[in-house]
Amino acid sequence: MRHVNTQKPLISVILPVYNAEKYLVEALESLRYQTYRHFEVIAIDDGSTDGSYHLLKQVAKIDSRFRIYKNAKNLNIANTLNRGLKLAKGRFIARMDADDISLPNRFTQQIAYMQEHPRVVVLGGQCKTMDVSGKLIGRKLFPVSDKQIREALYTTNPIQHPTIMIDKSLLPKDFTWYNPQLPPAEDYDLFFRIGQYGKYHNLPKFLLIYRQYLGSNTFKNPVKTFNVTRKVRFLARTKYGYKPSIKSTLINFAQVAIVGIVPGFLIYPLYVFARGIKSPLQLLKTALRSKAFRRYTESL
Repeated sequence: MRHVNTQKPLISVILPVYNAEKYLVEALESLRYQTYRHFEVIAIDDGSTDGSYHLLKQVAKIDSRFRIYKNAKNLNIANTLNRGLKLAKGRFIARMDADDISLPNRFTQQIAYMQEHPRVVVLGGQCKTMDVSGKLIGRKLFPVSDKQIREALYTTNPIQHPTIMIDKSLLPKDFTWYNPQLPPAEDYDLFFRIGQYGKYHNLPKFLLIYRQYLGSNTFKNPVKTFNVTRKVRFLARTKYGYKPSIKSTLINFAQVAIVGIVPGFLIYPLYVFARGIKSPLQLLKTALRSKAFRRYTESL
């Protein structure tokens, strides 16, 4: 690899890692071989019990852009992200998860757009989806314009967290990043608050291959996740100055009603179907094999 100056990188990539040994090499390689090269990766092992930390140290030996840290104990993702943000040198903050894959031109496309649109505070993009084996199973599509994203924000999360790039220069010095009291919706809460300082945008191009499975943090307990989502929406209305449209308010009421009557094991497949993600049948089959489904049938 040719020498890259890491003293003043333009982009800081924050990569929390927890027991991701199975997928980590592929994720790290997708960062190493980005066509845009002037970035640092702040990778923090969050108390893993597998070989994740060893793999991180190995990549740091061959690529000086990777800065490796380890939490003494598991702090969970919000606290780990906040630690990484304090260590970041770059003006632009990018996110990546340890089980996903950034496509080669991701940073090239994002940095070009951000530099041409200085009022955009957060930029995401479209995603392809894969299963635990790495097989492509579909896609996740998101609204593009600031107006579309603001309208959608009250009823769904219209920005894929691992695709984001944030212009830190538009934020106040004392900006509060991730709230550790709101897992797994700490990113959703951030998106509501960050919109006060600039525009939202999603590139119409695919930037990431997102690993989608029922064991992810978001869908381990979908009812709990939705309840935290409702709390974030309440904070958005009452504290962050967000004003949902009548349409968004009605959709939110419908979502609350549906989650209240639908068995928990069906919530994720229904979400996949409603979002227009491909292959919901495959995810439904997975749901029917899940522990949540067994507990549901045993309670009948």
